[in-house]
Amino acid sequence: MQTLSSTLAAILLATVTATAFAEDKPAEPAKAEDPGIVAATSFAFAAVPGQCDERTADNAKKDEDSAYPLTWKDKYGDPPVEHKATLYEIYCYSGAYNTAFLYVLKDTENKLSLISFASPTFDIAYVSGDETETKLKRDPTVTGYAASFFLTNASFDEKTQTISEFAKWRGIGDAWSAGDWQLRDGQFVLTRYEIDPIYEANLDNPSQKLQDKSFQLFPPMKKK
Repeated sequence: MQTLSSTLAAILLATVTATAFAEDKPAEPAKAEDPGIVAATSFAFAAVPGQCDERTADNAKKDEDSAYPLTWKDKYGDPPVEHKATLYEIYCYSGAYNTAFLYVLKDTENKLSLISFASPTFDIAYVSGDETETKLKRDPTVTGYAASFFLTNASFDEKTQTISEFAKWRGIGDAWSAGDWQLRDGQFVLTRYEIDPIYEANLDNPSQKLQDKSFQLFPPMKKK
């Protein structure tokens, strides 16, 4: 039996909060030199010391950073109170085929919070002796939930106010994990998490069915 899980923090939906000075109004699209992005980057890097690539003149990565205006209304109230904030997407580090990002939320009082993202931990059991890792004894099982500040190959959809990730388990991307977190009442809530633990590229002629096979871990799929 083989156990795989995402690299996650211990506290579900934890946030790190501090006060920082930035621009009064969010800009869209934000420029790399935007002081809000500079402040958010410094804040995020300080929260996870030593885990992000150092920003230098030769490795600025400014083009990887973005800022987006957010709005939402309370569920209750007559009329409901409208809230505004700025979401910062901050490049952290990259490897051979994956890039990690951090997300920072700034409220109207210029308070910055490092967002954490809930996702399931899981167990995968491959058939004993199957060196191709294409045969499963059973469907993957959820073993719990945890959270991480890091998302892999992430992007933000302004229309749906959803942050998504797609993490390759190796460079060719035949095995992977993916998730969506949507803004709800000022928090990014997990709405979908899916994995493909089958390394079909290890086979000479994998079937299309095997290539398309994946498992939705959240929300749990109803058994037929």
